[in-house]
Amino acid sequence: MRSRSSQNPRTWSREDVHRWLHHVSEAHQLPRVFPERFLMNGKALCLMTLDMFVQRVPLGGKLLYKDFQLRLCNAMYA
Repeated sequence: MRSRSSQNPRTWSREDVHRWLHHVSEAHQLPRVFPERFLMNGKALCLMTLDMFVQRVPLGGKLLYKDFQLRLCNAMYA
């Protein structure tokens, strides 16, 4: 997740979101995250609440949410 577009989650495409899901799940050894549960771009992901992440990924949703929020915050205040 070091490409230029990955610096700002608000600009992610669906493919970027799927790459991010794969990266975070591999890095933290989460159970398989089904990309079909995240058929959205970065702007749509920004609108998701913690509960929405947990509904889609019961084991790991909180971690995904936290990682995404950190990336979003870094992009906004960098």
